[in-house]
Amino acid sequence: MVMFRLFERYYIAHDALMLLTFAPCLIVFLCALCLARHRKDPARTAFSYLKAAFAFLTLFIFLDFCGYGLAFAAARIQYDLYYEVTSDVMRAIDLAQYNTFTVSRICEAITDILVFLMLLRLGTGIVMVHVGKAGKFDKITKLASYGIASVLLIIALAQFGLRLHFYNEVFAKNRSSTYSATNKLIDQFNASRHLDFSFRVLVFVLAIAIVAQSVMVKMQTRSETRLSLSSNIFIASAALWLLRTVYEMASMVSALNLSDVRRDPYYESYYDVLDVIFGVWPLFILLCLVFTLGSKKNNGLWSTEQPFMADGSGDQVTPWGYTYNSQTIAPPMVHQQQQSPPMRHELIQPVPPPQNQQGTYYAPPNQYISPSQHQNYPQYANQQPQQQQQYQPQYQQQQQHYSPQSPVSQTRSPPPHEDAMGLNHQADGTPPQTIPQPYYEKA
Repeated sequence: MVMFRLFERYYIAHDALMLLTFAPCLIVFLCALCLARHRKDPARTAFSYLKAAFAFLTLFIFLDFCGYGLAFAAARIQYDLYYEVTSDVMRAIDLAQYNTFTVSRICEAITDILVFLMLLRLGTGIVMVHVGKAGKFDKITKLASYGIASVLLIIALAQFGLRLHFYNEVFAKNRSSTYSATNKLIDQFNASRHLDFSFRVLVFVLAIAIVAQSVMVKMQTRSETRLSLSSNIFIASAALWLLRTVYEMASMVSALNLSDVRRDPYYESYYDVLDVIFGVWPLFILLCLVFTLGSKKNNGLWSTEQPFMADGSGDQVTPWGYTYNSQTIAPPMVHQQQQSPPMRHELIQPVPPPQNQQGTYYAPPNQYISPSQHQNYPQYANQQPQQQQQYQPQYQQQQQHYSPQSPVSQTRSPPPHEDAMGLNHQADGTPPQTIPQPYYEKA
């Protein structure tokens, strides 16, 4: 059974955690390319930086995994197979290991820069959705953020160049071993450490500013429920980024001697696991939170009208799949309104009847009533004007209170030719109103 040393076990644990992080990070990155789209919305600029940050984080995890794999291989060769390999092989493995770590660190630094831009745009996007327009200081904030990101990128690239030059000189085959050359290389490595520490301090200050911005945005949008999810995700992401920056700065101060690289304290192996828990996972979790917000359609971050927001609730779908709008149905015709029964409150209106109600009959217009169906009753000639005056207001009042009904809901036969051509209608288009007259049956 192969016995691993303590630092080799931590190498294995570090690589196992990074491998478990790499698989979901790659999957979420591919999903973000399709789901967290910008859609030409100025409030969703943060999601463009999200995809770039996911790409560099995935690359950083992969390179860090490879770097620790090379470190484990170099440790096994150095302690177990030292007499079986040449110095050139060991030099090549060490050079590949440290160069891989250097490239992974520049990817990590670029990820922090993109996270800063992403969170800043996320805060301005939430405010833009809340106010309904871009703020008057948004352009100044954007230019200032680009300037800060440029400064951070210059520091990271300078540190990257110094580290590459140092490792290539140290592991070179024909390296000069003079005292002055060695001191020059040591000073160069100390300068790269100072640049690295200054980068982490600046990122820590920016993280505090982002946390303050998230609290201000939350207080500004607390009355709007549709932005509660966005503001909560913004606060959680800012807190996670602050946790990461605090750990990165504290671990560098406790594990390294910034004044002289030759007097570094003893490096504890458990830092290899803590780097994943407090350094990589907060980045991955906050990017996943922002991805969740970017992929949401309902209660998401939208400031412009999108095609999926169209509301078709006013339309109806027929069994054949055709749609029609209920507002386009034509109002009923006048002669259809006259066929509707009167309102209940109109039926109970008192109408003074004639002295003998059995002597009068109501004859509908254009209909024939057989004289044999009536009986002979005494008639009063002075009742006709009174009944005509009583019926006319009642008929007009009933016609005014008739509610329009849809012609689709009534089943009737087609109108006669005269009604269809308008021959039986008055000048205003309404059918003639016939006043019922009492029928006098002859003896």
